[in-house]
Amino acid sequence: METQLIETDAVKQALSVAGWDMDKELEGLHTEASGFELPRVRIEHKDNGKHRMYIDSGESYLDDDSQEIVIPGKKLIAVVFAEQMIRAFWKEGEEVPACSAIDDRPVGNDPIAESCKHCHHSVISGACKPKVRLLLLAEIDGEVKPLIMNLSPTSIKHWNAHKKKLQRSNLPVVAANTTFELVDIKKNGYRWAEVKIGMDGIASKELLILARTARTEFEALTKRISDADFSDSGDKQPS
Repeated sequence: METQLIETDAVKQALSVAGWDMDKELEGLHTEASGFELPRVRIEHKDNGKHRMYIDSGESYLDDDSQEIVIPGKKLIAVVFAEQMIRAFWKEGEEVPACSAIDDRPVGNDPIAESCKHCHHSVISGACKPKVRLLLLAEIDGEVKPLIMNLSPTSIKHWNAHKKKLQRSNLPVVAANTTFELVDIKKNGYRWAEVKIGMDGIASKELLILARTARTEFEALTKRISDADFSDSGDKQPS
């Protein structure tokens, strides 16, 4: 069956004629039970150094191009309303992680260790892949949207340095307009992008109110790890 171009305005009109409320019907899809995920900030690493930061809304039945929003200038400004350290360990050849954890606490029924701090896989350069998962609010195309961004191991140091600066300034993370900018790195024959993190002033009162609501609304997302959290290149390759 060939994929056909779907025009959402035409669908909405057809539903309306038949007595359906499209917005009300869409509400049923935005639930935890349906496996709802926020759009994700992703990075495409390029061998020529022209790395790309974009927002991935996931697969749909619409035109592929409509599901990606390129972030201009390789720089994103956002308010961070939640932060977690997540980990996952894969055995060679396996598609499902043998163990995963949120903030050093393993999730699942058969963890390798009681705590990541006591697990030999979680040491520096170990086989367990660490990431920092951030929940953000950012203005995209004139609209404030919630997003997920996972910082890879090479970018975690920049996030930790940012938090130390905020601490010395007596500022909580959520108070800052945090900047995320791609930096080209070349080392030992490899080339990739790291995320440099900074600050662009204090978040507005309106954004802070939205961030407080978002933290409560999306709390369920912070209690689980999904396949999308470790779907970047190299995530599932044991060291």
